[in-house]
Amino acid sequence: MAKIVILGTAGAVFSQKRNNTSFLLQNKKELILIDTPACLLSKLDQIKIDFRNIRHILFTHSHPDHLTGIIYLIHSQYGLKNRIHIYASENTIRLIKKIRKLFSLEDTEIYPELIFHSFKKERPVFYRSKDLLIYFFKTKHSSDSVGFKIIFKNKTIIISGDSPFDQNIIKEAMNSFILIYDCFAPERFFKKYSLLNQKHTSSLNLGKIASLSKTKLLIPIHFSGELKYSFQEIIKEIRENYSGRLIIPEDLMVISL
Repeated sequence: MAKIVILGTAGAVFSQKRNNTSFLLQNKKELILIDTPACLLSKLDQIKIDFRNIRHILFTHSHPDHLTGIIYLIHSQYGLKNRIHIYASENTIRLIKKIRKLFSLEDTEIYPELIFHSFKKERPVFYRSKDLLIYFFKTKHSSDSVGFKIIFKNKTIIISGDSPFDQNIIKEAMNSFILIYDCFAPERFFKKYSLLNQKHTSSLNLGKIASLSKTKLLIPIHFSGELKYSFQEIIKEIRENYSGRLIIPEDLMVISL
């Protein structure tokens, strides 16, 4: 059975119960990581996935809470001569190459060979297999940020990555089976810290996005760890505009496809 495991649910500041956001897409023996925070190897160990079997990694953008675990993943595969496919923006690929060089992890006789695939506007479909198609689309969080549209047996799953309110994502998510979308904090913090509106989405606006996209299942993600609020407040704001199915995820939650 195919599934998405939500490895982490927090933003850049994690807590004891919630670590940085990342995902594992698993379809039988097909394993695809989405983002690699520093906690990655621990999370994979908790769900009994051998990190040495990871062959495909997708990156939403180059911020540290989504990227730094790639170094641990490379360094921990000493002497195995594995090959890992990296799918990312050109900027993210440049950064990974610089970090790999900085830590002297380039020797493929010792460490895994990294095969880089940069996202191209003219080729939005960048991954194909028997059951899966994966598209990327640009988002507004940063200059190199993207989201993903995963199509599994005619089911559409959208992963926004870090993102503010974005009409383009609403378009991509129209009538989706699952919408996994940035939900940093309640609206009151966005009124207090206006810069948040350029980077992330409030729970109030997320309810509007879910309603406009007519998604069947909404899963908020990337919760702030530094601000004080309750998840009842998150739910209440989402429900002001969205009446569909809603799940507030915990780390290591499994979504069957």
